[in-house]
Amino acid sequence: INAGIAAWTEAKAGDALEALTKMTQATIYVIRDGQEVRVDVPTVVRGDLVVLGTGDVVPADLRLCEAEDMKVSEMALTGEPEDVAKTWKIKARKEGETEKLTPEN
Repeated sequence: INAGIAAWTEAKAGDALEALTKMTQATIYVIRDGQEVRVDVPTVVRGDLVVLGTGDVVPADLRLCEAEDMKVSEMALTGEPEDVAKTWKIKARKEGETEKLTPEN
C-alpha cells in the first residue's frame, strides 16, 4: 500500500512541476532578420543573436560578439561558487600550443 501511495504522490508532484515549468517558460530577446524579438528559449536557433541583460539566463552555448564587464554564474555546471568573467576577445595562441577551453575564451 505504501509503495502505491508513494508512486501516486510522485506522479502528482511530477505533473505539478511540469505545469509550473510550462507557466514559467523562459523567454529571451534575440535579433532575427534585423529585428529584436522576444522568443521562448527552446526556439533559439543557430544564427540568432542573443541579447543578454543583467540577470538573464544564458539560454544555450553562445559565442560572444560583444560584452562589457560580463560575469557568469557557472555554479550549476561546475560547482564554482564565484562568478566567472567572460570576454569576447580572442586569446592569442602560441605556435605549437594546443587550444584549451578556459573561462577567458
